[in-house]
Amino acid sequence: MLRRERELQSHNEELHRANDAVRANLLAVKLARDALLSSEARYRELFESGPEGIFVATADGCYTEVNAAGCRLLGYRRDELIGRSITEFVRPAELARQAVQTRHILEGGSEVSEWSLRRKDGTFVAVEMSVNTLPDGHMRAFVHDITDRHRAEEALRVSEAKFSGIVSFSSDAIVSVDESQRITMWNDGATHVFGYSKSEALGAPLDLIIPERLRSRHREHVAIFADGHEREAGRRMGTRSTPIIGLRKNGEEFAADAAISRLDVGGARVLTVTLRDTSERERIADEEHFLAEIGNVLVSAGSDHRRFLAEVAELIVRNIADWCVIDVVEGGALERLKVAHSDPTKAAACAELERQPIHQRPNAVSEVVGSKRPLLVGNVTEEYLEARSLNAEHLRLIKALEPTSFIIAPLVARGVTLGTLAFGSSRGSRRLGSNDLAQAERLASRVALATDNARAHQEAQQAVKARDEVLGIVAHDLRNPLSNIVLQAQRLLRPRGQVERRNQKTSENIRSAALRMNELIQDLLDVARLEGGERLSIARAEVDPAGLLADAAEHSQAELTGAGASLEVAAGPDLPHVSADRRRLLQVFSNLVGNAAKFSRGRITVGAKARERQVLFWVADDGVGIPADAVPHVFDRFWQASRSDRRGAGLGLSIVKAIVEAHGGSVWVESEVDVGTTFFFTVPCVEGHR
Repeated sequence: MLRRERELQSHNEELHRANDAVRANLLAVKLARDALLSSEARYRELFESGPEGIFVATADGCYTEVNAAGCRLLGYRRDELIGRSITEFVRPAELARQAVQTRHILEGGSEVSEWSLRRKDGTFVAVEMSVNTLPDGHMRAFVHDITDRHRAEEALRVSEAKFSGIVSFSSDAIVSVDESQRITMWNDGATHVFGYSKSEALGAPLDLIIPERLRSRHREHVAIFADGHEREAGRRMGTRSTPIIGLRKNGEEFAADAAISRLDVGGARVLTVTLRDTSERERIADEEHFLAEIGNVLVSAGSDHRRFLAEVAELIVRNIADWCVIDVVEGGALERLKVAHSDPTKAAACAELERQPIHQRPNAVSEVVGSKRPLLVGNVTEEYLEARSLNAEHLRLIKALEPTSFIIAPLVARGVTLGTLAFGSSRGSRRLGSNDLAQAERLASRVALATDNARAHQEAQQAVKARDEVLGIVAHDLRNPLSNIVLQAQRLLRPRGQVERRNQKTSENIRSAALRMNELIQDLLDVARLEGGERLSIARAEVDPAGLLADAAEHSQAELTGAGASLEVAAGPDLPHVSADRRRLLQVFSNLVGNAAKFSRGRITVGAKARERQVLFWVADDGVGIPADAVPHVFDRFWQASRSDRRGAGLGLSIVKAIVEAHGGSVWVESEVDVGTTFFFTVPCVEGHR
């Protein structure tokens, strides 16, 4: 009984324990169910409230789940999407890609890609889709609307395209460098300005486009700006006292305006320089200033063209070059006029170079004179100087100028080369280039015009002075025969014996004086015609040279007798006849013989001999001769060998030249001081007399 009770009690205890376990299990189940429901609620809440569209589909692509964001994305209700295939919303052209992606996902892969999905209203929306597989074999896709991103990217592409276009086609140089000052961006404008291609410039140091003497200072300034010590993110570069100077690939330096900006990109600091070549603007300003100064120099120099050119050389070395050399053409030969240098310590070398003769053999200056074209030597080497030096001393003086580059420009006015203008750079200065060559041509043109005007003014002054002198001489020379005529006329009025003989002699004197006056008047008329640009009139006929010489000797006899000189005739045998104006040729002989009589010591010779298709005539004297420097001027109008010699108007030889040239011949003179002078001239033969 007692045992039975204990068994019953034990059974009840087990039953209680079992009930407790059931209750505990029920509680656990309830808790698990509550947790599941809570989890499902949270999942559903997350599923529904997520900002991205969430799509769940079977392996064949049919939707089984879609959240509210997905519905809004495509514009459908949930019930309209469940059961439909993804292929209905993909562009037909993308179906093949979609099939490949599906196979990849079902094989356990995942993929993030962009698509265009068709909305209910027929429009397409750009999305980014992240797809993977679930444990139950379904596919899950998180879909994000990237329309705004596409718009931003498109705007960025447009902006970059515009920026790229602006940078690429800008005429200004735009160059970016990194923190180590190496070039990272190089536009077409930089290629145009500096001459380097993009491939040559990218990766190179910024020193590439900076003159060597300025590189250290420039690197320091750029580094200070890059460190950000200055508040502004951008500023202009350079100042009036320290302008920006660029260096082209060909070694030419140029003035520039530049600005620099600083930008932090991806943790790196980028500096961008925008640079504009202002050399042309500077050149125009400098030229205007320089030409104004040239005008002032011309005014101060007046009609003295040599002084004007010398002052121009000094002006050039003060403004545009380190040294300058000016050569002039005088009497058909080159003459060194001025050598100047900006460095006062080289004044002695310049003075020595002025005294050095110019090469007689072909050289750079003579080549420029001959071609009338400028010459640019951008790099003067040791070999170049040695090849063009006259001697060791000349080479030493040239080296003293330390030339590194130079330009020689011809001074041409009205088609005539007046000389050359050369200027250049010395060591430590910039080298001259093509822009300087164009400037030199413009400068030389202005200087040549001013020089020609100064020469013309000087010649005009000299001509006026000579004219006044000639008028005085002519008045004096006309007064003598006129006085003679008056005197002889008075004698005719006096009653004396031997009337007939007295009248005959008086008549001859009157006739001689009148003829002399007529000759002077004829000379003046001929000169007036020549001054007016006319050629002297020629009445051609067949003329016998021997007879012409005889007549010339006879007509000159009276003048020769008065001068105490004798005349010899030397005519070659069988002289061909010439086509000439006999009266005009007698005028030539009269002037030449009369001129010889003034300076002869007593012996004058006239002669002629045959030449091919011509007859050569000459008039020679044994007089004092003509100095070599005066020979080129003997045929100039109003010229006289000695200004103190008042015998004649200085018209005869210029008229001789005009008459001979009107016949188609030529005239020249050969003279030796204290030996004598011979004038030669030629006249064409008559056809058949050769």
